[in-house]
Amino acid sequence: MRLKFLRLALISVLATGLTGCHGSEPSESQMRSAVNDFLNHSSGATVNDPIEISAFTKQACDKPNEQGYHCTFTMTVTSANELAQMFNNLTSGEFYMDKDSGKWAMRPPF
Repeated sequence: MRLKFLRLALISVLATGLTGCHGSEPSESQMRSAVNDFLNHSSGATVNDPIEISAFTKQACDKPNEQGYHCTFTMTVTSANELAQMFNNLTSGEFYMDKDSGKWAMRPPF
C-alpha cells in the first residue's frame, strides 16, 4: 500500500513538472527574440536596413488562449529606415511556440 502511494506521488510530481516546462509563458529574452525575428524576417524578404531593438521590457501576459499568450511590452527600435520608428508604438502581441523551430514566435499584430 505504501509503495503504491509513493509511486502515485512521484508520478504526479513528475507530471506537474513536465507540464510546467511547456505550459509557461515566454520570458523577456524569448519575447525579444520573437519580436526581432518578426520585424526582420516575417515576410521572408531580404531586409536592407535591419531593425534593431535597443530597449525591450516585458510587462505582463494574459492566461493562454487558442492563439497563444497575449503579452504587453515596451520597446524602442533603431534603424536607418525611417518607417521602422512606427514599431515604437507596438505595445502588445500574441506569442506562441512554433512547432517547427521549437522557438517562441509572434503573430502579426495587424
